[in-house]
Amino acid sequence: MLKGCQREMIVLQTQDSALFEHAYFILRREKPTLPRGDMLAEANRIIGAGSGYFARRRHRGRGVLLFLLGFLLGAGIFLLLRALIGF
Repeated sequence: MLKGCQREMIVLQTQDSALFEHAYFILRREKPTLPRGDMLAEANRIIGAGSGYFARRRHRGRGVLLFLLGFLLGAGIFLLLRALIGF
């Protein structure tokens, strides 16, 4: 949430990303002493560090496999109990 009326921010426009058009970085209240190019390099570093998030989220095969294994195990226990109780 932005508070106050005088906040500075950097807006990065991306052309090569399929997910994002813009990235907004709000600067701290303490005025940075870095040149604008260094601030843009830091913003790009932060974006690059977070880009692995989507790569980690793609692996769903393991979750589906665990779900099927749990389902089969549950069905096997049900059939075993049904055979032992005899109803």
